[in-house]
Amino acid sequence: MCGRFTLKTPIDDLLVDLFSDGSTRPLIETASISLMEPRYNIAPTQDILVILADDSNRLKIERMRWGLIPFWADSLQSAYSMFNARSESLTEKTSFKSLLSSHRCAVLADGYYEWQKTTPKTKIPFWIHRRDNRPFAMAGLWTVNRKIRANEPIQSATVITVESNEDTREVHDRMPAMLMQGEQILDWVTNSDSVDAIKRYIHPTAAGEFCLKQVSTTVNNVKNEGPSLLD
Repeated sequence: MCGRFTLKTPIDDLLVDLFSDGSTRPLIETASISLMEPRYNIAPTQDILVILADDSNRLKIERMRWGLIPFWADSLQSAYSMFNARSESLTEKTSFKSLLSSHRCAVLADGYYEWQKTTPKTKIPFWIHRRDNRPFAMAGLWTVNRKIRANEPIQSATVITVESNEDTREVHDRMPAMLMQGEQILDWVTNSDSVDAIKRYIHPTAAGEFCLKQVSTTVNNVKNEGPSLLD
């Protein structure tokens, strides 16, 4: 599961870093959105930034609500249980199956939180990030709901999760499906291959890429923000 994450890297630096893998850096339209300030405690129902492709396969960054709200939903409440999408059920659940072939996105991040249960009443928070501290993207799905607010469509997204790898298993048994390089992001959001072909990105990250840092329990409260959460 992934219930909180960080995006503190300036967006321009993030894009330069992600697309420094030798792939052609795409022209990503960012002028149409108000980019977020550095965030250290992004939670479900809050805004996130995602990369997706338009009808002409041009990439753009959009601000979306975290927590998938299906096009047929008539209430925001349905989003609470859909901020994550288990990889094992992507082709089974109606809410996800139709999106997998045409509504894929890459959720921008530079770390995420998980809580290790030590006693029935005690959990220790950890910030999980790349060993080299570089940003990454999490494979996701997105959709638009025009039913709840007729004059104000709601764009929302969910993060796909897979089984944890050796780096993170001691803290939690799930982790996001990661897109570590620009080439992977490009392929994930634009590729029109079969769903089976796209699934090559839905797997645990290779061991050795991520590390754990125990952090302050102040992160438990979604109202808390700022770099001190990583102390």
